[in-house]
Amino acid sequence: MSPLAMLVTLLASLLYVAKVHAKCECGYVVKNQGLFTDAFEADFFHQGNIGNDASWDVSDYTKTNYPFNMKYEKNNVISNPMPGSSGDPGLQLIVRGPTPDGSPVKTAELSTKRTDMFYGSYRAAIKYTRESGTCGSMFWRKDDTHEIDFELLSSQDTASAPTNRINLVLHSTGPSGFETPSIPFHPSDGFHEYRFDWSPGRVSYYVDGQHMKDLTEGVPDIPGPLVFNHWSNGDEHWTHGPPANDAYMTIGYVKTYFNTSSQTGQKNSQCVDPTAKDAVCEVPDQSGPVTPGQDTTFLATNKPIVQS
Repeated sequence: MSPLAMLVTLLASLLYVAKVHAKCECGYVVKNQGLFTDAFEADFFHQGNIGNDASWDVSDYTKTNYPFNMKYEKNNVISNPMPGSSGDPGLQLIVRGPTPDGSPVKTAELSTKRTDMFYGSYRAAIKYTRESGTCGSMFWRKDDTHEIDFELLSSQDTASAPTNRINLVLHSTGPSGFETPSIPFHPSDGFHEYRFDWSPGRVSYYVDGQHMKDLTEGVPDIPGPLVFNHWSNGDEHWTHGPPANDAYMTIGYVKTYFNTSSQTGQKNSQCVDPTAKDAVCEVPDQSGPVTPGQDTTFLATNKPIVQS
């Protein structure tokens, strides 16, 4: 082949590559919410050692509290992937019990390394504990006055007196939102998808795809990370406890679709043609309980950031 022919072939190849579109490169559409630029997902049903995934921070610190201090420990966040999992598959967040007098309660927490997560749709498949005396939480949090919570208090839902209540909370410097709706199942019976859609002036809460409540007071307007924790401080007005035995909260997956703090997001610069096939992806809604091992749709191209 002549040098000229080789040059023409190379230019043609480069032109073809430039026209190739990545799936979802122009964003993610959430029903009744609109288009979001970024996505972050984690398949804890199948993912291995969380300690090797640098896209998450696993907490390791002591928090002074009353009547019990709490010690968040990395060895209370345990990966239990399929196949071959013992007990509930997924990422286990454990509150250890019993707690000796004078000792801190051993608790569990992890958060995304990303701190630019803004308006969007945040979802997780979770099975909560039936062991009384803990608080299991999925929340977005910038600080004490900018927080969006899904919280379950296991002391509210004992086998002898089930209420099947969840706590929906917004923290702010002014009026804050708080609702405690009941759900049509016990949260420890299996995996269910807990979700909040955050938009300017409104947070909409869903369970298994069913709309539960909208909160409009104290809605945050700044970016931050997504956090999961499982804890107890023995407070008789909130967690009660600590638990008499080890209490397990298990996360099967996390799915988030959001704009970033810049309001543009990293995907926009990669959006070649929003009309191209699969350039914009529609986010499917969960309908009903989540079955471990059953196919679930993941759209993001992110993979765990493995530490060397």
